[in-house]
Amino acid sequence: MKNIKSFLQKFTVFRGLNEEELQLVATITNTRPYKKRMNVFMEGEVREAVFFILSGVVKAYKIDEEGNEQVISILHEGDMFPHVGFFDESPYPATVEVVDDAELLVIRIDDFEDFMMKHPQISIKVMKMLGQKILDLQERIQGFISKDVQHRFTHTLLKLAEEQGVDQENGVYLNISITNQDFANMVGTSRESISRALTKMKKQGLLKADRQGILIYDIEKLAKL
Repeated sequence: MKNIKSFLQKFTVFRGLNEEELQLVATITNTRPYKKRMNVFMEGEVREAVFFILSGVVKAYKIDEEGNEQVISILHEGDMFPHVGFFDESPYPATVEVVDDAELLVIRIDDFEDFMMKHPQISIKVMKMLGQKILDLQERIQGFISKDVQHRFTHTLLKLAEEQGVDQENGVYLNISITNQDFANMVGTSRESISRALTKMKKQGLLKADRQGILIYDIEKLAKL
C-alpha cells in the first residue's frame, strides 16, 4: 500500500492530493503486469477502469475505415489512459497495446465513483487536474496538426526524448522499440516518408537508429530543424 501511494504521486491527476488523500486512493488501486504485444483493452469495449503506467510503454491507436492503424499516442511511465478518465460513460475510445513490458496501476471506475461520493473534496481536486490535462492535450494537438511531415516527425522525436530519453555521454538515448510504421501512424504519413526522414537525419549526423532504439546526438541541433 505504501508503494502504491508513492507511485500515485507521480501522476498529474493526483498531484493536488495530500498524503492522507493519496492513502485513501491507494485502497482502491491494484497493480497488473502486461507483456509486450498484449492488449490492455480494445476500442469499443465497455470502459471498466482507468490505467496508470508505472513502467514500460504502450501505444493507443484506432483503425480507420480503410483498415489502417492510426497511432494516437505513445504513453510511458507517469501517463494515464484513457484520457477521458473517470467521468464519462462512453466505451474505450481506442485500442491500447503494450510496446515494452509494462506494469500498470488500475482503478476500476465503479470503485472510483463510490469513492468520490464518500470524499467530494478529493473529487474536486481530481477534476481540476484532469481539466488541465485536457487543455494541455488540446494545445499539443493544435500545434501538431499545423506543421508539415518533417516538423511533425521532428516534434515527435523531441517529445519522446523529453519524456523518455536517457542522457548518455554521446547524446540522448530512446530505449523504445517503435517501428517506422508506428512513427508513420503517429505523424500521419507513410512508412517510406519516415524512412527517408530518418536516412536524412543519419546523414546529417543527428542520430542513429536500430530496432532497439534511437540515439540522438544533438538535441539542440535537431530542434533547429
